[in-house]
Amino acid sequence: MIRGIEASRSGMAVEQLRTDVLADNIANINTSGFKRSSATSTEFDTMLLYRMGDPTDAAPQQVGPLGNGSRVDRVVVDERQGDLRQTGRSLDLALTGPGYFLAQKPDGSLYRTRNGAFLQMADGTITTTEGYTVLMEDGSGGRVPLVVPGIEPTFGADGTVLVDGQPVGLLALDGADATTRLHTGYLEASNVDLAKEMTDLIVTLRAYQVNQRAMRVQDETLSRAVTEIGKV
Repeated sequence: MIRGIEASRSGMAVEQLRTDVLADNIANINTSGFKRSSATSTEFDTMLLYRMGDPTDAAPQQVGPLGNGSRVDRVVVDERQGDLRQTGRSLDLALTGPGYFLAQKPDGSLYRTRNGAFLQMADGTITTTEGYTVLMEDGSGGRVPLVVPGIEPTFGADGTVLVDGQPVGLLALDGADATTRLHTGYLEASNVDLAKEMTDLIVTLRAYQVNQRAMRVQDETLSRAVTEIGKV
C-alpha cells in the first residue's frame, strides 16, 4: 500500500513538471526565436518480489515484478524551424537552419539565442534584448564584441558583418552548418503551436487528477485497515 502511494506521488510529480514546461511554452508563444520544450518520463527500475519464509515451502517463491512509479527522464528542446516574419528593421536578424547567435554576459559566460532582435548602444555596441554583447569572429578565429560606432552594420546571408560595404568579420554562431542562412529584416517566430500545447495541458492535468484520486483511495484504504485492525 505504501509503495502504491509512492507510485502515485511520483506520477503527480512528473505531471507537475510537465505542466510547468507546457506553461512556459505557452507564456513564450510570442517570444522571437523561442523553441518549445517537452518533458519525457520513464519508469523507475522494477523490483522482483519473492515470498520468503513460507511454512509450506522453504524455497523462496517468486511473486513477480513490482513497478516503482515514474520519474522525469529529461526535458527536450524542439529545434524545429519557426516561421519568419518580416520587420524591415536592419538589426532584426533571423536564422534558417541550425545554429544560435552568440553573445557575452557581463560575467564573461556565453549566451545562446535565436532571438535576433538586436539593439545598438550609444557607443556602437550591438546587444541582445537582454543587454548582452553580441559577438563576432575576427580574422584570426577569435571572438570579439560587435562594436560599430556611428553607423549601423549590415549583414550578408552567410553572417558576414559589413561596415560601409566592407567586411569586418563574421557573426559568431554556435552549431551552424553549411545550410544555415542569415536573413536581415526578419525575426523568427516561436515554434509553439498553441492548440497542441493546450491539448497536452488538458491531458497532463487529467493524468495528475488520476494519480491524485489513486493516492486518496489508497490513503483511505490504509486508514480503514489501521482502524479496523485496531478494533480487533
